[in-house]
Amino acid sequence: MRRPLALLTAAMLTLVTGAPAAAAPPNGLYLALGDSLAVGDGASDWDVTGYVPLMADYYAGTIHGDAKQLLNLGVQGETTSSFLAGQLGDAVTAILDPATDTRVVTLSLGGNDVGSLLNDPDDACVTNPFSDICQGQVAAALGAVFSNYPIILGTLQWALAQDPGDEQVYVMTVFNPFGGTGTPHEAPIDVALLGADLAVDCGALAKQANVGLNDIIGCISQALGAVPVDSYGAIGDNALTLTHIGEGDFNSHPNDLGYEAIAKAHRAVAP
Repeated sequence: MRRPLALLTAAMLTLVTGAPAAAAPPNGLYLALGDSLAVGDGASDWDVTGYVPLMADYYAGTIHGDAKQLLNLGVQGETTSSFLAGQLGDAVTAILDPATDTRVVTLSLGGNDVGSLLNDPDDACVTNPFSDICQGQVAAALGAVFSNYPIILGTLQWALAQDPGDEQVYVMTVFNPFGGTGTPHEAPIDVALLGADLAVDCGALAKQANVGLNDIIGCISQALGAVPVDSYGAIGDNALTLTHIGEGDFNSHPNDLGYEAIAKAHRAVAP
């Protein structure tokens, strides 16, 4: 009886030791998307003091997503239209990668759709932001964002539905880079961002004059299950302190203090 028992024991040991190891769980991923704000333009160290690396440390925490891996696909100068043409596909590929489990997505997008109207000294919105030409250009830019944002967020949410586990999308509103400066551009940009009622109010969108860029971003985000992040309020009337706008080169990007304020706005709406 000893030999059969010994053979059985050996066979069992072979089965145990030869069994394939359980597959490791996929890495928790924080996926950062968007424009130069996602890249960190204006920070003293784009990879350390931009809002994305600041939030990467936060989202790596177990109770905040346990996303130990960061993938930043942000592109400087990105608009909603260029995002649809390129970055969105890369984002979907990253989300569907079986080696990762996307836990958190942040999106900063839409500012360049309107901001691109202020690129050159001869632009109509630079020379006279109240002109009919400028207002027509702003309306066209808002129309593009209104058309593109549901496609962008809908596609991201579709991809995330294929991904294991829970995840959350955070979408930044756009701040006024002239907030508190008293310059001629401050008031018309507020209207472009907030509408004539100077507020993000999803219940007031029946009146077209009330529709600003942040109404579009915030209300579409809420409708499609994303969480709006109040970047507009984070910078507020402190653009001279929190951005580079006062340095004479028309640089509207946040400085380190501004990115910390934006990161704080993200943390305020995160679990």
